[in-house]
Amino acid sequence: MSTGSLFLLQPLSGDIIEFNPETGERASVVSGLRSHPDGIAIDVINKRIYWTNMGEHKEPDTLEFFQADGSVETANLDGSGRKRLVENGVFVTGKQLLHDSDNGHLYWCDREGMRVLRSNDDGSNLTVLIQTGLFPKDSRDYTRHCVGIAIDLKNDFIYWTQKGPSKGGKGRIMRASLALPEGKTASTRQDIKPVMENLPEPIDLEFDFHNNLMYWTDRGDKLQGGNTLNCASVQNGEFTDHRILAMGLDEGIGLAIDHPRGVIWITDLGGNLWQYKLNSDEPLQRIASFEPLTGIALG
Repeated sequence: MSTGSLFLLQPLSGDIIEFNPETGERASVVSGLRSHPDGIAIDVINKRIYWTNMGEHKEPDTLEFFQADGSVETANLDGSGRKRLVENGVFVTGKQLLHDSDNGHLYWCDREGMRVLRSNDDGSNLTVLIQTGLFPKDSRDYTRHCVGIAIDLKNDFIYWTQKGPSKGGKGRIMRASLALPEGKTASTRQDIKPVMENLPEPIDLEFDFHNNLMYWTDRGDKLQGGNTLNCASVQNGEFTDHRILAMGLDEGIGLAIDHPRGVIWITDLGGNLWQYKLNSDEPLQRIASFEPLTGIALG
């Protein structure tokens, strides 16, 4: 059963914050994370938190993560029982994370590793589903960087963003089958297709399977439609009717659909928690301020 709380990642202080949007109460449930957490998912039934880490070592000039020291961790909702599921160094830079409760899977993107990964939710059976480049040779080609992720279980599709250079207008949203085609590998499969191209800088994805809508955040140039909340209709894996729903994010990152409240929650690197009311033309509403934020999940 849902708690109705929001779980937010503060990558610089290394905290997972539980926030009650009704009362404004906030509490750190996990602290001291030194590896810059980025993606977060909640298993409401089993009361578990899962999160990815980008890694402890970042480049001081670019704040990017080109060391293979990413990891995936888990804990109970109260922060107890913390353990590492995918060990430090198996992949490069953990980004958006998704928990598939129906099948007991975790999916996440490895940005500088240029991969999309899946494992069982105990960390076993790690599988590379998508490989867009070879680490470290191709890691500085930002068009290969995988960041946001979503799945459509009904139609067996996986979607991910390749953000492109900062403010570059070369971002894409990609699609492939959830299953590797027979006889193919993550780097040789031929069923990958771009469904949106020439986006400012798309980051995280959220698929509303009830209404066949894909939402995403964008960090790109504001003059080119960046730093926005976006939406498109999805039918049989094809995107139509792309629209910008709201503007004004300060380097937008995470988003979470909250159907009971009729809103989407959004985080940004400016430390803002935003609320967007579904099916409205209202602008974003800033709900609370924090340190810089990355991922967000509804508990």
